[in-house]
Amino acid sequence: MKWRCLLLVLLLAACQPLTPQQPTLPEATRDNPEWLPTKYFISDRSATAPIFSDPEITFNVHHGECSTKADRRGRSDCATKTTRSAITAGDTFRIGHQYLFGFDFWIDPELTHAGYSSASATRTNGFSSRLSIARWEGDQYPDNQLFDLKVDTTRGVTFMGRACVKPSGFGQWHRFDMRMRWADDDTGFIEVRCNARPVYSGRPIYAASNVPTNQALDCTRDNHCQPGVAKNPQRFRMELGIIFDPELVNGQVVFPRIPTEGLTVKMRRPIARRLYVIFNRYDTL
Repeated sequence: MKWRCLLLVLLLAACQPLTPQQPTLPEATRDNPEWLPTKYFISDRSATAPIFSDPEITFNVHHGECSTKADRRGRSDCATKTTRSAITAGDTFRIGHQYLFGFDFWIDPELTHAGYSSASATRTNGFSSRLSIARWEGDQYPDNQLFDLKVDTTRGVTFMGRACVKPSGFGQWHRFDMRMRWADDDTGFIEVRCNARPVYSGRPIYAASNVPTNQALDCTRDNHCQPGVAKNPQRFRMELGIIFDPELVNGQVVFPRIPTEGLTVKMRRPIARRLYVIFNRYDTL
């Protein structure tokens, strides 16, 4: 009987595949490195986790990558054909608070997205981009995008259609800084500078005062805003990295086109600092 069992074991072993089984790889960690400010964490909608190497954060995505995460902000990125790799901060951003948001950024010089003409983009001269490297949105409603820092090879890096960095500046490091007050009435303001030293010196590329900053600056469907739908968010969140919205091809919503080698954006020195005193602010520009 023992010999029969031994023979059966040997026969079963001989039938096993010759190639070894692949090890089970652990999921990408979503823990923060010690040098990243504690208010930041990897977005749960990131298809790929950023790579942290002090002081740089590298975001890289490929065509068709997406997250299946759905929440109160709406359907999942896989459902909407959005590709994203980002860190996020929020929870403490509330009505009545004044903040300085800032970061250094580097744009892949191999970027191919040229932007597109849009009849609804009346506040940005009929032109828009599907690629954002920073986004601020209401935290309590779906489709409540408020304002973005956008990128394309036609206009470069822009905020509300205003030039921050020309396309010739891709592949180099630059700085973005925005001072603002979150408000649901006419006490709100926004002031944006690029490559300014210090952050409150020089002429802003964009400034607006006496505005409710909890409302979208450019409310169009292209900007994930629902015109005519009343929303009054009291808390806000920010995402930094790659947020690549879908394209419309022959009437079909598809993933944005990304080169085979992928798309890379780098950042360093992100800040979200509460301000109690504001110096040298421009009202409107």
